[in-house]
Amino acid sequence: MKKAKDIFAIYFPSWHPDRHYEQWYGKGFSEWELMKTTKPLFPGHQQPKVPLWGYFDESDPVWMEKQIDLAADHGITGFMFDWYWYSGEQFLEKPLNETFLQAPNRNRLKFFLMWANHSWGVWPAMRTEASVGMHGSENQSGKLLLKMLHSEDDLRTVMDYCCQKYFSCENYWKIDGKPVYSIYNSNRLFEFVPPADVLKIMHETARKHGFPGIYTLMNVGCCEDNDYFCGWGRIPKMKAAGFDSVFAYNSGLRRDYLQYVDKDTPTYDFSFSMQNQQYCWERIAEGGLPFFPSVSLGGDVSPRWSRDITWPWDFAKLSYYPICINKTAEKFGKLLRQAMSMDTSAVFINAWNEWSEGMFLLPEKHVGNAFLDTVKAIAKESLAQ
Repeated sequence: MKKAKDIFAIYFPSWHPDRHYEQWYGKGFSEWELMKTTKPLFPGHQQPKVPLWGYFDESDPVWMEKQIDLAADHGITGFMFDWYWYSGEQFLEKPLNETFLQAPNRNRLKFFLMWANHSWGVWPAMRTEASVGMHGSENQSGKLLLKMLHSEDDLRTVMDYCCQKYFSCENYWKIDGKPVYSIYNSNRLFEFVPPADVLKIMHETARKHGFPGIYTLMNVGCCEDNDYFCGWGRIPKMKAAGFDSVFAYNSGLRRDYLQYVDKDTPTYDFSFSMQNQQYCWERIAEGGLPFFPSVSLGGDVSPRWSRDITWPWDFAKLSYYPICINKTAEKFGKLLRQAMSMDTSAVFINAWNEWSEGMFLLPEKHVGNAFLDTVKAIAKESLAQ
């Protein structure tokens, strides 16, 4: 029998009242509050997005069990959890630590972590003024709420914690016995810890806990090079350093996308996103490291934008991204089939539930279950080939 190709959906754990959110924005806050107050910006803009399950609290064990069953029943074999750690301070950890890992049906899905090692700031939607920036990171305006800093000691602590808490789980994704561990922003990490030392710390810590090492999966931005992200131009150096593999967390837009977007109507068709993603896959695969393709369902980040903006506006000046339009299950299916045909053991989908960026598989009022049904059909096709 043919070995099934893994399909991992990226899980963004922002749909419960995290203690940090409540400290910053008030009791009961989660990103659902942004979704509820989003309004369409132009004729045909499909907002707000309305989950068919309602605005459920993902930290409720019942809802995690339902999500696991829904994913597994539709051909998804695992979740890639966005994981947040700021010098010992965890953020948005409850859905993984307290519900997924405790769910009686958890072994229906594999899982692994991507350390989302970026600073966290105030969304424009949560400011009173229309100000610049998406995440309030170091090079954008807005108050920093959680600042990302790295050190060798902190990396050892992270690896110790992950080995004990996650990697030892029966359903943690492993390749050749090595736990798969992903880093969102390697550039940021390497500013503090040289690549050779990163690998040394990871592997030594894993071996101390009885694993043969760590299988490293590094995020690559959809560009040749970038001050913020590692681009595909740096992959040969990562290969020489000893990293195992790469993927593109979000390959929906190339760095030069602005030349293809009308400034008066800052939208782009999902067909353009499909072309971009295929272009990025080709460039990244040329770097010489094993590559896992990621199919992006985005994006529409308008739920996080300032509520003071009007249409049209100078989105480039505001550092906002254009809005993806005309996304259909049929187009998504075509792209997923192409990813599944590549010589790789796994494919990623961005995302399971990143509602506030327009990337989700969960059932929604306007599209129903169409995207999940597409995944199910393609997973079945893959096994039959």
